Amino acid sequence: MNILLVEDEPTVALTVLDALEAEGFTAAHALGTDDALALAATARFDLALVDARLAYGDSGIAACQILLEDHTIPSLLTTGWGEIPAHVGSFVLGVLYKPFDRQDLGASLRAVGTMMTGGEPGPLPARLDLFSDRLKRAG
Repeated sequence: MNILLVEDEPTVALTVLDALEAEGFTAAHALGTDDALALAATARFDLALVDARLAYGDSGIAACQILLEDHTIPSLLTTGWGEIPAHVGSFVLGVLYKPFDRQDLGASLRAVGTMMTGGEPGPLPARLDLFSDRLKRAG
């Protein structure tokens, strides 16, 4: 699975990129929405992993919507926020809550990938919440 990581914090991005590689995924990194859209225009991604709160007022939630509508790239949002507004489920597959470790990340991405292709993923990681209606439409 080829992942577009949208993360504005360089240290977090390096940690997540290392974890993605260790879990067998390929990935490209974007610092914000503009970078993500530029990458999406030139490469094919199976899924975007997007930080909900990006720097300088850039919204990861808005980035997810644009990536889906303009590039048909589904997204999994990452956040430390306790709650995500319900309407986000109309264009985001789910939420992976921070802090997560490498195993949570790998298991979450494998589960989402399985569900996107119509399979049953088995037990989900505790830090992962999915919007099942969105997943049904993505598959």
